[in-house]
Amino acid sequence: MTNPTLDAYQQILGMACLVGRSSGYKGTASELQQQLQYDLSFYLNNVPPVTILGQSGPSTADSTVTPVLGSWNLVWGPAVLQENNDDVSDNAVFVAQCDAVAFPGGPVMPTYVVAIAATNPDSLYDWESEDFSVSQVVNWSTYNPSNFNPSDYNGTDPYISLGTATGVSNLLGLTTPSNAAAPGTTLEQFLSSVQLNGNTAVIFCGHSLAGALSPTLALYLTEQKKLEAFDLTLVYPTAGATPGETNFASLFNSTFPALPSGWEKQSLPYQSWNTMHWNDLDVVPHAWQKQDLQQIADLYGPSPDFWTAASLQALQAYAIVDSAQSGAVYTRIQNSPLSGTLQHSMGTSAINVPPKSIQDFVEQLFIQHVKMYSGIPADGSNPEVTGLILPQPLPPSPSSYNKIVPGVSSVTEAEMIARIISQIIGWISKHALSDMKSVMEL
Repeated sequence: MTNPTLDAYQQILGMACLVGRSSGYKGTASELQQQLQYDLSFYLNNVPPVTILGQSGPSTADSTVTPVLGSWNLVWGPAVLQENNDDVSDNAVFVAQCDAVAFPGGPVMPTYVVAIAATNPDSLYDWESEDFSVSQVVNWSTYNPSNFNPSDYNGTDPYISLGTATGVSNLLGLTTPSNAAAPGTTLEQFLSSVQLNGNTAVIFCGHSLAGALSPTLALYLTEQKKLEAFDLTLVYPTAGATPGETNFASLFNSTFPALPSGWEKQSLPYQSWNTMHWNDLDVVPHAWQKQDLQQIADLYGPSPDFWTAASLQALQAYAIVDSAQSGAVYTRIQNSPLSGTLQHSMGTSAINVPPKSIQDFVEQLFIQHVKMYSGIPADGSNPEVTGLILPQPLPPSPSSYNKIVPGVSSVTEAEMIARIISQIIGWISKHALSDMKSVMEL
């Protein structure tokens, strides 16, 4: 068997990129689920057919994909959550399986991957109820995903943010629809009942929001003894904010060592398991440790524009206030920073560095948070940029394959950028109005 060109770490990030495609569309929950399933059929084997788009049988991954990504089979999902019937995907997840993954410095093992979607820039629910919901915490020792409430921080037990607790609850509450792989089952049911032969690994992965959810979900299912069918559980989170505070980080680190016993340490910065890998120029993983939040406003250099600088300082200040409100000290799990490079263009448009506008800041944020991890193809006079983990994006599907489920519409990068700007300004304004109300009530 010839190994794919991507190593095991890169293959796993590739899965996180694939599930993130759910953010690229608008439609009902059912439509978005079918669209994601159709998109996966280009990259994975045994994806059930999306009949409305003319498919009649399980998929075979495209011949351009397997030499790069390897031969993976869809075995559960995909499942998509739309909390508010607002035409966006709030959470998405699938499970893929490969008969033989060559782990650098370790064995060759059959492997399952639980791929969890990143924040959808268009989802207000993601921003408010998951990403930014950190002013309250949930006691991990008593956490029940189906019935939980925030509680006072006692300084002794491990705690996670209310947003992290909500996200994990959402993932565990999803049931696969009738057209998906392993229909009518939850993720927990599938993982706890899977029949395996020989040593098998399971890896939880995700980017951004899922960079916080994937380690938390892996720890929860491990503690609940739902992964005992597997001989090895690993996590590969990227670009995530802190899921919890110091005691939670310590618990995760002790449960999931960065180097499995007997494996050889690898030389490249992205090559470690159970470690949150993050671009040091990415705003998102600067949340929610105070010392890192204090870098956000000037991360791309101090803005020379008064209103831009004031807005970024407000964003930073309100984030610090929210982070401190519960009394918990948010702390990263074991992590590995990757050295990013400032970019001066996005497609054909220039990006001012330092930022002269919120547009400049958000375009740089978007590149650093999304594209720098998986590489940027050459575009006109702009040369390709090698990614921090994936050298370049996964092979694209040809235009002839790019069908859209009826009722679904695509979201452009420009629309994503505009939505992020809107979300940031809205979040700052909400806090400013709250402060004003408090002053007026004195």
